[in-house]
This record gives sequence, C-alpha cells and structure tokens, in this order.
Amino acid sequence: MKSRILKAVVALVVPIVIDFIIKKVTEKLDKNKEAKDVKSIPSPH
Repeated sequence: MKSRILKAVVALVVPIVIDFIIKKVTEKLDKNKEAKDVKSIPSPH
C-alpha cells in the first residue's frame, strides 16, 4: 500500500520539479543572452 502511495506522490511531484528546473534554466539562459546582446551593441558615442 505504501509503495502505491509513494509512486502516486512521485508521479505528481516529478513533473512539477522538472518544470520548475526548466523555467529556472531558461531564465538564466535568457539573462545571459540579454547580457551578451547589450555587450555586442556598439555604444552610440
């Protein structure tokens, strides 16, 4: 009985955790891209 409950909990939690990790990684990648874009744009002076 416990193993069935454990499997159900894991099945619910794992996708949420994966989604959270993916969002964090994409946010970091977006910030890095923005920083690179700012550096690559020549200053107007």
